[in-house]
Amino acid sequence: MPLDDETAARFDHMMLPLAQQVAAMAQGENAIDLMLDLYFSFLRRKTDFFSQGEMCERAVQSAFERQRAIVAKSEEGKARAAAEKAAKEAAEREAARAREAAELERQAEEDEKRRARVKQAELERKMAEQAKAADGSDKIQEITDEEAEKIKGGDETDDVSHDLTADDDDQDKLAPGTMMPNSGNGGEAEHYVWHQTLTDVDVRVRIPVGTTSKQIVCDFKKSKWVFGLKGQTPMIEGDLYNDVQIDDCFWTMEDKTTVLVTFQKKNDMEWWDCVVKGHPCIDTKKVTPENSKLSDLDGETRATVEKMMFDQHQKMKGQPTSDEMKKQDMMKQFMDAHPEMDFSQCKFS
Repeated sequence: MPLDDETAARFDHMMLPLAQQVAAMAQGENAIDLMLDLYFSFLRRKTDFFSQGEMCERAVQSAFERQRAIVAKSEEGKARAAAEKAAKEAAEREAARAREAAELERQAEEDEKRRARVKQAELERKMAEQAKAADGSDKIQEITDEEAEKIKGGDETDDVSHDLTADDDDQDKLAPGTMMPNSGNGGEAEHYVWHQTLTDVDVRVRIPVGTTSKQIVCDFKKSKWVFGLKGQTPMIEGDLYNDVQIDDCFWTMEDKTTVLVTFQKKNDMEWWDCVVKGHPCIDTKKVTPENSKLSDLDGETRATVEKMMFDQHQKMKGQPTSDEMKKQDMMKQFMDAHPEMDFSQCKFS
């Protein structure tokens, strides 16, 4: 009865020392030959194994064939496992290529839409500039005699209602020539999308597929930024919205088509309406910081941010800011403390 590997392994502690001694005796000869010679010498000297020659030969051949079959089966299993692994890896590579192609297609479509939005925003900005008078105020628009009569004929109630409706509309409207901030309180330009917090600005610049980090040119100055590829005209070049802390500005390859550039604001108490002056601007009155991030700020900074947010909402509703409310309270207290004084002719700003 042939021995299985588990049973045969029980004799390894005896066979290994023997094999080591034979190998030491080999002195350059084939140690396997010596091992077999030693084993058959033992059978010849200590047993009657060789008394039946043909049977001995068949027994040796049978043992050899059994072990060779085990090796062949093992090799076949390894080859099958290797083939399955190779097929799986090939499928994964193909799936990765398909995903990458789909992602590149999505990015190309996204870039095209972004450029269209930026082009439209630039057109609206120019139109808004043209609508301004030379002194920066809105140009006076002429009306017809019929429109003038309608205005004169309207009663006070209609005027009030119209003003309230206009105020509500103004709250929803963007500042002329600006864009609505994205979910990261930033905007977009021809070559990039940007997000911001009060302390920093993250800009994701699209680059051609295959671009390496050694080809990237990203030069930071206190108030300027140049970005592009070596040997080519800069993709982005101009004055930043405001000064930055150069030592805390850096860039990294985010993926094969995107470079992430991070700017640390020098003034960490303001919202930028653009990254580079002259590029599309956002309406900072529409910025809505995540409340969850306020908990990460220290007490003084958090109070300042909350005050800024409150004042922005008050201005949007046409109501007094916190400072104006404070002045009004102080004036009321002063008037209450001096009833003998006549304030009816006073004008307060």
